[in-house]
Amino acid sequence: MEKTSLIWKIFEIGRLLVIMKKKILALVCVISLVGSLTACSSSPNGDASEEKGTSKTVSDSKKAPEEITIGVSFGQNVHPFFVAMEAGIKQACEDMGIEKCNILSADSSLETQNSQIENLVTMGCDVILLNPYDSEGVINAVADAGNAGVGVFTMDIDCEGSTAFIASDNKEIGKMLAKHVIDKLDGKGEIAIIDGITVTSLKDRTEGFMKAIEESDIEVVAEQQTAHGRETALQSAENILQAHPDINAFVGINENSGMAILSAVTSANLKDVLITTVDATSENLAAIRDGKVEVGVSQDPYQMGYQAVEQAIKWYSGEEIDKFIEVKVEYMNKENVQEFIDREVGYGVEMD
Repeated sequence: MEKTSLIWKIFEIGRLLVIMKKKILALVCVISLVGSLTACSSSPNGDASEEKGTSKTVSDSKKAPEEITIGVSFGQNVHPFFVAMEAGIKQACEDMGIEKCNILSADSSLETQNSQIENLVTMGCDVILLNPYDSEGVINAVADAGNAGVGVFTMDIDCEGSTAFIASDNKEIGKMLAKHVIDKLDGKGEIAIIDGITVTSLKDRTEGFMKAIEESDIEVVAEQQTAHGRETALQSAENILQAHPDINAFVGINENSGMAILSAVTSANLKDVLITTVDATSENLAAIRDGKVEVGVSQDPYQMGYQAVEQAIKWYSGEEIDKFIEVKVEYMNKENVQEFIDREVGYGVEMD
């Protein structure tokens, strides 16, 4: 009887061990399944549900930075602003040992830029540094690039679907222009503005300016959204001055509008009209140096290009990056203009 009892106990212990083994195996399978699902939820373009300005982007695996292949598409590249930006990209690639960098220009053609984005993806680029010619017009091409696992880093001008955006705070630029005008006019008077809404940078500057100017008693008597082109801005400036020759200030929110306003004011032989402009380009700097334009706001396109490469490498290497990388802006006036002239010359930009 005792022998039978002992055999029965041994049998029970064995049965329990088998049951425990099956439970352990089941637990291992569940853990493995959860792990695989978590891995599949990661994407080179980050979580699309995260809001712009706060989201992080992580590439799917750690990779050596020097292996990265970079494609670049400028909306245009002959303008001094983009010459400096391209110089920053090239210097960053040299400093970081990157040999595969293909730089293209769309020559102010949306169709060309969309084709370039598609071709850069087909060529096997890991990231694309993009200066959009038209923020709305490139959305589909950028989405296709993202779906292919390619990071798209926008510079100066943003678009929907970008991995990260490297630029100035353009709303702050608008606020800075408004603050200077308010201070100079003691918060009252009549002004005109040439602005634009075709790209995010100009749209944000306009928004920042208009919101800030509302806090004063200054009246905006004329507004034309033609800052995207020098010729259209010049025509608008001439028409505005014919209708409002007694304005106290004429605001340009980029180089095209600022220099067009200067030409129109000079041709009309008007004095004491406060003119503003944006960007440390050779024409703007010369106009400020010579006292023809009182103030401008300087961006740093060289740093935009340089930091775009830095952020692309971080993303490619699997590091977390911010959605918006801000490059600082500063006032330019006659007292400090030489500092900006020297900076631009150091970037390789030819100055007047």
